[in-house]
Amino acid sequence: MIYEIFMPALSSTMTEGKITTWVKSPGDKVEKGETVLIVESDKADMDVESFNEGILAVILTPAGESAPVGSTIAYLAETEAEIEEAKKRGSGGGAAPAPVAAPKAEPVATATVAAAVSTVVPRGGWWCRPGLGRWRRSWGWI
Repeated sequence: MIYEIFMPALSSTMTEGKITTWVKSPGDKVEKGETVLIVESDKADMDVESFNEGILAVILTPAGESAPVGSTIAYLAETEAEIEEAKKRGSGGGAAPAPVAAPKAEPVATATVAAAVSTVVPRGGWWCRPGLGRWRRSWGWI
């Protein structure tokens, strides 16, 4: 099986990361939990570990370049026989899954929104809120 190594979100505000160095090279054996690369985020440099065990087949994003969070930056093959298939995927000629188009959002009718707002907002502002009658009576305003 061929696994993807993707750019992780190292912080809640991170949108892309810059690959500082690749600790492993194509063809190197990678163990689960072993550091594969070092990524520079908007806050710090972090080690990225492998979630799977295998052979680093192909690097898609070289050191010194940036990649958006969630994008595939390398492929990891379980066996040496799968390395060629991973290289085909990396060059765009393989059976990589096609990206799914996001569904288009339908606009909400403004009359529906206006009706919903007018039923929620009480007339008279804060002065007519429930519970204020007792307070106004205690001050002699009613």
